Amino acid sequence: MAESHYSRQELFILRNHIPVDSLIKKLEIPSKMIEGHFRFCCPVCNEFNASINPKTNLARCFDCRKNYNTIDLVMLVKGSNFIQSVNFLQRFHDRKEESVSPNPLPTERPSAQPVSIGEIFKAMGTAGGSVSKNQKANDNQPFNQLNERIIQLEQKVVYLTQKLKVIELNS
Repeated sequence: MAESHYSRQELFILRNHIPVDSLIKKLEIPSKMIEGHFRFCCPVCNEFNASINPKTNLARCFDCRKNYNTIDLVMLVKGSNFIQSVNFLQRFHDRKEESVSPNPLPTERPSAQPVSIGEIFKAMGTAGGSVSKNQKANDNQPFNQLNERIIQLEQKVVYLTQKLKVIELNS
């Protein structure tokens, strides 16, 4: 039976680690470079005025004003539901990782798999200091702010890693 629950991290990886332009090519959506910009045929309005933003790894049609992430694109183009689309993207991601590295990222996290600093803090129940037994559970505002900042930094690292891979492939 297909997995019907995915962690935030798994979905983040599928939306951000799979370059949307590679997915568009895999899905065989008509695309081309126009004036230095990657353009593709919008699967909704069929106009060739859709483009990608590599910084956010999102696609947008400027005619019908529809935005797409990788999951949205698979659902729309393949006519699949969310679970089927996520499973497709997991297989696509695993194949791409195998071609880049001999050790692809597993979908299940073994104990040796790296975890984010935010997850470590969350597991510890603190943002770096010790928590007294009398501290209220809702007194986590500094932790939440720190965790959000860590998530933003992780996203920037993912973006820079993608850029480095593109530079490597073009070299």
